Amino acid sequence: MNINKQTLSDALDSASFPVIAALMVHFTGDISILNKLPQPSQAVLGETQGSFSKEDKKIIKEFAFNEIKKFFERSHKNDLYLPSDDELNIMMNYIVGEVVSPDYVPMMLQEININRTDTQELNNLKYCHSDLEVLIIGAGMSGILAGIRLAELGIKFKIYEKNIRVGGTWYENKYPGSRVDIANHFYSYSFEENHHWSEHFSQQPELLEYFEKCFYKYGIEKNTYFETEVISATFDELTELWSVTSQNKHNQIQEKTNIIISCVGQLNQPNIPKINGIDDFQGNIFHSSQWPDNDVISDQKVAVVGSGASAFQIVPSIAESCKELTIFQRSPPWMFPNPIYHEAVDQGKKWLLANLPFYSRWYRFLLFYPGSDQLLDSLFINPSWKESHSINQDNDAMRELFTEAMMSQISDESLIEKVIPKYPPFGKRMLQDNGAWLRALHLPKVNLLSEGVTDMSSKGIISSDQEIELDTIIFATGFKAQEFFCPMKIDGGYGDFNKIYEDSPKSYLGITFSTMPNFFAMYGPGTNLAHAGSIIFNSECQINYICSAIEYLANNNLKKFKVKRDVEQQYQDSFEKRHQQMVWEHEKVSSWYQNSSGKVVTTSPWKLLEYWNWTKKFNSDDYEF
Repeated sequence: MNINKQTLSDALDSASFPVIAALMVHFTGDISILNKLPQPSQAVLGETQGSFSKEDKKIIKEFAFNEIKKFFERSHKNDLYLPSDDELNIMMNYIVGEVVSPDYVPMMLQEININRTDTQELNNLKYCHSDLEVLIIGAGMSGILAGIRLAELGIKFKIYEKNIRVGGTWYENKYPGSRVDIANHFYSYSFEENHHWSEHFSQQPELLEYFEKCFYKYGIEKNTYFETEVISATFDELTELWSVTSQNKHNQIQEKTNIIISCVGQLNQPNIPKINGIDDFQGNIFHSSQWPDNDVISDQKVAVVGSGASAFQIVPSIAESCKELTIFQRSPPWMFPNPIYHEAVDQGKKWLLANLPFYSRWYRFLLFYPGSDQLLDSLFINPSWKESHSINQDNDAMRELFTEAMMSQISDESLIEKVIPKYPPFGKRMLQDNGAWLRALHLPKVNLLSEGVTDMSSKGIISSDQEIELDTIIFATGFKAQEFFCPMKIDGGYGDFNKIYEDSPKSYLGITFSTMPNFFAMYGPGTNLAHAGSIIFNSECQINYICSAIEYLANNNLKKFKVKRDVEQQYQDSFEKRHQQMVWEHEKVSSWYQNSSGKVVTTSPWKLLEYWNWTKKFNSDDYEF
């Protein structure tokens, strides 16, 4: 491998220096080198430089430059040293500046995947010879993942996708400013890194391109049917098959399948609130996930209803173009300071990711570990804590930190009361703050109203004290996250799932259901992540479990399975008990995580490690066959 010395030197200036230092173990074969190089501070989420001084960085760069140059002058990248698992653990400890708990090491070893190259090997799955057939519903992130893994397993499957393209939420949410809020070098399949993200938190078109690339690279298009929407599915106890009704652009289809995997997720059915007079409005009106192709913003009087994640991205992106912009906000969001939220990835970093062996794996680890489970303990309510705007000492310290960060951006004092939340931090989805939101609110043409919308007219919205004339109304009001699998009717032999449970579903691990045999869900009830990781990590846990279950069925020639009711109930009781102690059910919090009774039904209260351990392998003792 030929490396241009100037290119290498320039690229190292863009490096994460804890990662570059640890990488020297691969290049020298000497684990003790980590004791001789400068030591990083304890890693925190989003900080990738270990708090190294300029002098420390200079020492590491010079050493790394010489070792990398020397190695490739005489060797090939295949000759790089592959440390033992114990040595990999030492490297982990160095990179994050702390001892990685032994409990986490197996999960992190799987995630970095240094000494293993086969995704099947990771889960001890073997190619199955089976006549089982699987229907995957949805070709978003989790549906593509399910297709890739079932293909590896050798299971027959089809994917039905209601849209004309893959991507799910990244196909539908094309609104201005739409982007991911998990660092992209972690928000990607663990087995399919992308070294060329243009931004640290990429925008919707690039995310859609990534998932489409994966879809075609792994040949999943051969099994996928677009513009095909599943309407209903009923399980037949006699045949032990699902009878599925779907609709494509030509006709309705009736067919049978052994197993269903729902990959429709939680954020797919737009939620538009019930508003008096909504049908009378004569202007443009749409949900943020249904953004029109024509320009309805420029020089228009626009309203954005909502101030959650979508509005937080939309408002700064359109504010300058509007003639007037009014935002209706029921409660303000807490914001996590992130100065690189809109920042481009420089060419040096792209070069390192693409060309320096193992750099991308260790960089991914550094992004992942500091944000894995460390926050979770601070999200439990201290019953003796008296402050109503926080839940414990650590949470209160974060409230002060976030408040100070917001106050530093506010010059218009009339905004203070409107934008500083009065509920505990992390009670709702945390939003990434690089200053764009508050800058937009300071524009003369932007007006923030601290109220919801209850009444409309032909001309616009009737606020608490006036009728606001509008050309365009955008509902950034989220999705019907508590109505799982809607609008499909799923009957496992006990009646329509949503009629049985309404907005209080019961499940085991958010994956299987006692009322629905031969049915799996990805991104099902209680599997949204609000404290750590990424939804892709959770989806990989879920498909590992599902493939392990299907392998068990195939190997034992079984056609029907169902989680035991007592196993499901025990899991559900634990799920609810833990949530009762956590910030998401705090008395001052109301969010899409909750159902109509205030109970959390969408979001996981578990450590990533707990969920990873539970989903590593299918346990047949939990099921009836």
